Amino acid sequence: MDLTPDEDQMALQTATNDWCRAHMPLAEARSRPEGLWQQLEMMGWVGMTAPAMDLDHPTEALVFAELGRFLAPVALLSSAVAARWTKFDGKVALALAGTDNIRLFDSHNATHALGLFDANIGSVNIDADCETRPSLDLSTSIAHLQSNPPVETINDPRAALHLQLLVAAFSVGCADAARDMAADYATLRQQFDRPIGWFQSLKHICSDMAVRAAVARSQLYYAACALQAGESDAAFHVTAAKRLADQAALDNGRANIQVHGGIGMTDEASPHLCLKRAHLLQLLAPAESRILLAVSP
Repeated sequence: MDLTPDEDQMALQTATNDWCRAHMPLAEARSRPEGLWQQLEMMGWVGMTAPAMDLDHPTEALVFAELGRFLAPVALLSSAVAARWTKFDGKVALALAGTDNIRLFDSHNATHALGLFDANIGSVNIDADCETRPSLDLSTSIAHLQSNPPVETINDPRAALHLQLLVAAFSVGCADAARDMAADYATLRQQFDRPIGWFQSLKHICSDMAVRAAVARSQLYYAACALQAGESDAAFHVTAAKRLADQAALDNGRANIQVHGGIGMTDEASPHLCLKRAHLLQLLAPAESRILLAVSP
């Protein structure tokens, strides 16, 4: 199994990063422009996973990790899965099933939502009068369905693994964003006439962030290749990728705030955006311990 991205994959990854940097900067995540979703559709990222596009999972992982680096709308995750496994196209909100209601993320202008329901991917209709409000993750909105609408389930387990893989890719990107933000600040901020990154304690923090992100990305690549190849242990590797990516995003988000010191605790600074996104992502398609601890036949 070759885990090295080829030239076409690298070119797509670079193009995604360049576009996001110019049109969707992380610093503006709390206030996205109204037409952003239409721009994402025009760039092809909303429907890039449709069967007709013939895009493999490793390439998807590369692209979604870059989108996650800029805290792209989480509805891209549900829309991508819907494009491959359902008849829906365009924007599909992300659903998170609770005990007494269903939470919807990025549901503005969406008529359907998709998420995990009892370990299977399912979709629900969205009420036209469903009220959205800001969430803990300032880059996304939240709404609630108080009723229990009928769920149209996809029984193919690959659909759930597909969602988990893409969420893991978003988490890897989030870990990368926190790492880069901390490293940039450590070279910019000065103390005692030296950049704070010169001090050994800060070097260790940034080095740990880099290692966590690299380990999570490596497992993401392997999981994507295993899922694409239909390996018998693909579920284990995708779940492991999700666990490592979630932990890297959370730990790097916290470390980023620490590197920023006093300003890292303030709302006007950006470090908290990565940490809040990391907390949301760990709730989506969570890694199940029973899969990680299962005994191989």
